[in-house]
Amino acid sequence: MDFIAALAKLQEQCGVDGLKMSDYGIRPDEFMTLARNARATMGGLFDCDRVPLSDEECAAIFEKSYR
Repeated sequence: MDFIAALAKLQEQCGVDGLKMSDYGIRPDEFMTLARNARATMGGLFDCDRVPLSDEECAAIFEKSYR
């Protein structure tokens, strides 16, 4: 939790703690497209994760993060 607390503090200090995906025109119906695009363009990063992440799980992260 120390990392999460430090990250939250850094976001506040940088003035990005209030950013919302919706402010940039991202819609919930695009989450799967964004997940697939992430894998297509940066798939090597997915291979570095200790736990495999499916497109559905990646889209779910977008969903939980959406404001």
